[in-house]
Amino acid sequence: MTIEGQPAPDPGRISQCAADLLSSGQVGDLPLRQSGQVGPPWLVSTPEREPHSWLIPVTAGDRFAAFFQFLLDGTLMRFSTFCRKPGAYKQCPAVTEWFDLAGLRAKAANHCLPGEIPEEPFLTFDRSPDRIVWALPLRESSGRQRLLFVAGDAVYPPPPGDTFG
Repeated sequence: MTIEGQPAPDPGRISQCAADLLSSGQVGDLPLRQSGQVGPPWLVSTPEREPHSWLIPVTAGDRFAAFFQFLLDGTLMRFSTFCRKPGAYKQCPAVTEWFDLAGLRAKAANHCLPGEIPEEPFLTFDRSPDRIVWALPLRESSGRQRLLFVAGDAVYPPPPGDTFG
């Protein structure tokens, strides 16, 4: 599916398209369609910080129940849910695990080397666009920089670019 109109729709139009897909029953189960709330769009960049796609979360109360991922041109890339059974939201990650930027920095704090200062996190992916993670740049006073990836409770350095998995 592609949003008709402009070649690169604005994030608001993509968010509205996600809401329409959910409410129309084209994606998600009945409990999610009834109680899910489409959240604001988040830009997903490549690890090199080039814009790649938009992630639109679907929340159910304080849980991150599902999400849409749209390419920049508005093409629906995928819809994915964390629920194993309809309406079973308690098993889904807490919204704050994924979208509390201060919390992301705090998770990574134990992984910083002496002298490293965390910078602004950005949403990216681990080798493949279907493996969404947060990247937390860490900078030393010398200007040297490295990344840490954060996904839920996992904090890890990016694997080498020539690996799969």
